[in-house]
Amino acid sequence: MSFISKKSFLALALFAALLAAADADVFRTRKTVCIKVPASGSSESKTCGINDCVAAFLPEDMTFVQGVEITVKIPQALAAYRNTILYSLYNNISPLPSEKGIDYSGTEIYSGLYPGQLAWTIAVPLVKGNTIKTSPYADKTLIPDTSRGFIFLRNQLAMKGVPKSVMEAEFEVSAKAVATDYGALKVAAPADAGEYSVFVDDKPVTANEKGLILLKPGKRNVSIVSDKFRNETRAVMIAQGEITKLSLDLQSVAPSVRVSAPEGTKVYVDGIESAANSQLELESGEHVFKFNLGGYEVTKKVNIQNGKSYNISVNVDASVKEE
Repeated sequence: MSFISKKSFLALALFAALLAAADADVFRTRKTVCIKVPASGSSESKTCGINDCVAAFLPEDMTFVQGVEITVKIPQALAAYRNTILYSLYNNISPLPSEKGIDYSGTEIYSGLYPGQLAWTIAVPLVKGNTIKTSPYADKTLIPDTSRGFIFLRNQLAMKGVPKSVMEAEFEVSAKAVATDYGALKVAAPADAGEYSVFVDDKPVTANEKGLILLKPGKRNVSIVSDKFRNETRAVMIAQGEITKLSLDLQSVAPSVRVSAPEGTKVYVDGIESAANSQLELESGEHVFKFNLGGYEVTKKVNIQNGKSYNISVNVDASVKEE
C-alpha cells in the first residue's frame, strides 16, 4: 500500500483547484437583484434587465420546500425578440451575491432562452425525487448547489443586432417556494426511553437530521417498538406541509403485579416481606407468593412474563352451617 506525502497531497489539491477555476466563468454584470424567497407566498417583484443577475436567497426552514419558481414578466419590446436573451443557472458563485456586487466567478450548470411570451417561469428543483414539471409556460432546470443558501441566475444577450430599446428594457421578476407533497411526523419520547424503532403502516422508518419523518398526507398507523418499554400503536393524521407531533408516555416492559389481601395479612415475595395491596415490578420468571393471616398460610407460585400485568388476590371467607 503506497502513501502520498504531504507535499504531494498539497500539489494535487492545488492542481484540482486550478482545474475548477479553469471551468469557472468570470463575468461582470450591470447589477445584482437580490430576492428573499418567503417560506410561503411570492416575494415582492423587482426590476431586472439584460446583463443583470438574480440572487434568490432561500428561506431558513426548507423542510417542506422542493424547489423555487422564479417568474419573469417580459415587456412587449422584449417578447417581440424571442430567443435573444439567455438565462443561466450557476454554482460556485464568488463572492457572495449582494446588491453592490457586479463582478463574479462561477460554474454554469444550465441555460435556456426566454421565449416570445409575456410571462415565463424558471422552475429550479432543489431535491431529488421532486414533482416539478416543465410546461408551455415554465422551464425546469437542473438541481443547483444550495449549501450557501441561494440560487444564482445570470441574464445575458444571446445574439447581436438588437435595438437600443431592447437593450435598455427591464422586466419584473419574483420568486416563490414550491412546497413538497409531504407532511412530517415528530416522535417525542421520554428522556430515559433509550433506543426504539418506529414503524409506519408496518414499515420501518427513520428520522432525518431534524428528527422528522417525512410522510405522504393521510391517516397513518405508527408503532413504537422497544426492548425496554411496551410496544405502542397510535393512529395519527399527517397533513401536507405540517409537522404532526406524537408524544409518548412509554410503559415499562417489566411485569406489573398487584397484590390484594385483607387487612393484617403479611405478604412475602420470594421470602421477602412486601406490603399488601401494592403494585410491584418484578423480573420475569417464577416467583413464590406467601400470605399469612391469623395463622392461616397460603402459598402460590406464579410464572411472570414481560409485558404482562397480574392481579394476585387473597380472600378469606367464613362458612356458616345451621344444624
